[in-house]
Amino acid sequence: MDLYAAKIGRLMCLLIAALFCLVPMYIIYKGVPKIIPKKFNKKELITDFIWIIAVVAIGVITNIILTHSGLIEISTNFTKASNTLTDGSIFIKILCNAIVIPVLEELLLRGIITGQLCLWYGPIQAVFLSTICFGIIHNNIVQFIYAIVVGLALCFMYVKNKRLWMCFLAHGLINLIAILFS
Repeated sequence: MDLYAAKIGRLMCLLIAALFCLVPMYIIYKGVPKIIPKKFNKKELITDFIWIIAVVAIGVITNIILTHSGLIEISTNFTKASNTLTDGSIFIKILCNAIVIPVLEELLLRGIITGQLCLWYGPIQAVFLSTICFGIIHNNIVQFIYAIVVGLALCFMYVKNKRLWMCFLAHGLINLIAILFS
């Protein structure tokens, strides 16, 4: 990756890798048994958006707390991840961090892992086990803590409402706000 990153940027490499993963991830998601969403009801749309706003608020507040906690300064892996996620134009940052990566992570973590664990073990175990996975894939203490808090909110919203689009939107908005204010 370093060879290509020197030419096109680390974030662009991440974007390309994520785009290659989207189609197989979607095929896997479509092929596995999953939590069946309730029929779409226009009356529930306001409630759905209140859920999304609440999850985004949890993400933003957690981000602010962690930013001021002092953990960022001592985590070298956070610095590496941050350097990758902020490498590139604003267009690439938004495309990668606020659209492609959230869709990919939500397909995997909520759509496949949480959905399967929920069917196998029940909602409580599904929420906690998939949240731990979400934390681990972020590979540093700062993002681990952040992913645990936000992952709990996203998982709970998904298990409660059974609508993956809500997770896509909330995750994307959380990342977009982080991009715009960093």
